[in-house]
Amino acid sequence: MVNSQYIDAYKKTEQSSNSVISSHEIVRTLMKELVNSMEKIVLDIQDERKRKQDNFLPYNALEEKYARQKSKNLSKSLSIIYGLQTSLDFEKALDIANNLFQLYEYCRHEIIRGFSQKIENGIIKAIDVINQIMEGWQEIPSLEK
Repeated sequence: MVNSQYIDAYKKTEQSSNSVISSHEIVRTLMKELVNSMEKIVLDIQDERKRKQDNFLPYNALEEKYARQKSKNLSKSLSIIYGLQTSLDFEKALDIANNLFQLYEYCRHEIIRGFSQKIENGIIKAIDVINQIMEGWQEIPSLEK
């Protein structure tokens, strides 16, 4: 009877530890979501330019929906960047943290500039920067495995 209690406790602990995600995995997930939302901003800018070229200018419920979605993509991108910046550990790796902070800041500026000026080139460059950072994160082994 006592043995079965230990076995049950062990199984619960094992299940609990399997559900814990490493900080590296969280950062990888955030970066994937960041790239996804940045790509949506690029598509939004291109779509808006095409609609203007096609003289599709009437403001209606569909246009309002597009505006809300664009704002949502912008907000999501900026929030993720903020989260990545605030998660940097300047005490353990000052140089790396400073470099990453500056890269994230560059991306933030390019997103804001691209969104406000309706120019996607800077956002595309920022996506490339995040993809390069993600490649580096892929080389870091998961601590959980």
